[in-house]
Amino acid sequence: MRNFILGNPSGRNNTLRTMDFSDELQSKIIPADGATGTLLMDSGIAAERCFEELCVSDPDAVCAVHESYIATGARLVRTNSFGANAVRLARHGFEHRVNEINWSAAQLAKDCARGKGVYVAGSVGPLGITAAEAKAQGIDRDAVFREQIGALLDGGVNLILLETFTDPDELLLALYVKQSLHHCPAVCSLAFAGDGRLPSGITLLNAFEKLRGNDADVVGMNCTDAATMLRLLDETKVPEFFSAFPSAGLPQKIDGRLCYDLTPEDFAKNALALAGCGARLIGGCCGTTPAHVAAMVNALPGAGA
Repeated sequence: MRNFILGNPSGRNNTLRTMDFSDELQSKIIPADGATGTLLMDSGIAAERCFEELCVSDPDAVCAVHESYIATGARLVRTNSFGANAVRLARHGFEHRVNEINWSAAQLAKDCARGKGVYVAGSVGPLGITAAEAKAQGIDRDAVFREQIGALLDGGVNLILLETFTDPDELLLALYVKQSLHHCPAVCSLAFAGDGRLPSGITLLNAFEKLRGNDADVVGMNCTDAATMLRLLDETKVPEFFSAFPSAGLPQKIDGRLCYDLTPEDFAKNALALAGCGARLIGGCCGTTPAHVAAMVNALPGAGA
């Protein structure tokens, strides 16, 4: 079992390396990690498990994921906390363990990254319900995000990565909560459909402009394949550097499980093309593995520490 190095239990006053991250993005590419769930399932953990709760019950499995990506040269790892909000955790009966799970997720990632020049990003996903559903159920979305993000900050993450959002208003709410808690960088990543629009109809460019207008430090895309990302970028001509976390191609369901067949070599070529379009923070989403990230790091110019 892992032993946490506690030190100062509150990460909210920890400005260590906050400016380093923002400064680096101005001049070089920061390679990030890949999928977490893919590796956890490959290690034998059942898909129906609450992966985020493993930060408490099986920390070695989570650390093995972080360490495998760091070994490839990834300079940023995301905490295993994507769905660790009270709404999503309630599906497993863990809604009262938000602080424990998120704080543990941050501590595990910090423990793996310590002394290796690796940033730790607190991963925060959407709540999984619409604004109307939250209102009908009496759920205070602000409070839900505040609880999760606050616990990640207390755990000492370097930045917050808001990822896989499809509702820009929900993403703006999460961004506002982060900004009210801490001045560390915020990366805001949206999951777009193939037509370059979100369910509300807003376009990629308009969504990015809206987020930047509300002081998002980095905007970007994740949870779609790189070919789609590149096509959308060619059509919209995004004028600033951004983040990109493409999936390992388009999934196919085999024996009840989503499988991705993009090779590490092709993933690296796509990452290089994304860098050519202005991506500065590049990692992997669904289906990506340490092999994909290793190939990417080797291909990207100046992506080392």
